Amino acid sequence: MAVSVDLLSFYCALFERSCDAINALASALKTHYSRRGFEVTDSRWYDILQVEIEQQVDAVLQRSRDCVESHQSPPPLTVINEESSTSTVLHFGRCAPLIAQRCPACFGGTLYGRPVDQGGDIHVATDGNFHHHHRRSAGDCPHFYEPTYFLSKQSVDAVGRRIDAQCKRPPKLRTCLVPDEAIDQCENAYEAADGKKQKAAMDSFDDTGIMALICRHDIPLFFANIDSPGEQQKYSVALIEHLFTLLPPQATVVTLYDVGCVLARSLSKFEILPLDIVSCLRFATTAMHAYGHEWACQLVHNPRMCIGLSLSDGEGTEQLWSQFVHLIGVERSSSVPTAIGLEMKVDLGDWIRHLLLFLHRGIKAQSSAALDIIDRCETSVEDLQAQWADQ
Repeated sequence: MAVSVDLLSFYCALFERSCDAINALASALKTHYSRRGFEVTDSRWYDILQVEIEQQVDAVLQRSRDCVESHQSPPPLTVINEESSTSTVLHFGRCAPLIAQRCPACFGGTLYGRPVDQGGDIHVATDGNFHHHHRRSAGDCPHFYEPTYFLSKQSVDAVGRRIDAQCKRPPKLRTCLVPDEAIDQCENAYEAADGKKQKAAMDSFDDTGIMALICRHDIPLFFANIDSPGEQQKYSVALIEHLFTLLPPQATVVTLYDVGCVLARSLSKFEILPLDIVSCLRFATTAMHAYGHEWACQLVHNPRMCIGLSLSDGEGTEQLWSQFVHLIGVERSSSVPTAIGLEMKVDLGDWIRHLLLFLHRGIKAQSSAALDIIDRCETSVEDLQAQWADQ
């Protein structure tokens, strides 16, 4: 009787991988050849193929959208604010498909131009997390993934060099909404405002954290790797600048940040961002951090005192970090492209799907509870609005 040892080895590998209902044979072949010394050097070919197909499909869909939009050019719409008796001209425009697909509720609209002092068109929040380290000893690997969520190191560093160059020039003349003394106190009270404070060992880690930008529905828009000891302004500025490249020229944005008052002062003192962006941008502090700021700062930057911010609190990044906590250990020993690929491929899809389901249920529950309260108080909506205006 003749027995093939190679066949028995392959049968053993097939038994080990038999629980994989889809790729059992392919996984068994890979295991079998790896044990014989034949390593697969391009194991990510399937992921790359999927990405290539997605890009080609998106390109075809985008050409169709462009063809349809070329025949749609409605005139500007004039909106009258009943409280202030002022009129605002809203302009037709569309956000880039990349960002419109991430949150259609925020970026799927077609009319833009609401003044920032009335809440603006779009609300976003940004925050940094220094638990997502990457060990320097893990090294790097060949480029195989083009991230759509993460900003490149080159673009972030370019913003940093621009900030350094502008800060060496004399500050511009400006009208201060908040006294510099108050903002200095806010800056000293928060670590996020100290870009030089070391929050991770730079000799052990080449990336010390992640900076995130999310919309008002807590959906992640973009990320940037933090490769400095502290949370420098270049990361938030780079994220905001990249966001504006995907918005119509008339779109206005309110950004909530732990130290939004400090960043707002920097942008008003120095020409860090173009004037067309600064004129469409407003900063506010996050709701939970606002009460640690000076009172003069709260009067301008507290979201609960800003007209038009509604329930936007800027605290959704904390939920995002909570969802990403299980990736901390994996990212520290992965190569940089692998860490980015894992985070975007494995976690963000489920995070966004669960978040949308949670928002749908939560909004319905809150709406029903609010209507019940209004019905029980037996007071007309007009009387309630009048009392609210008198406060």
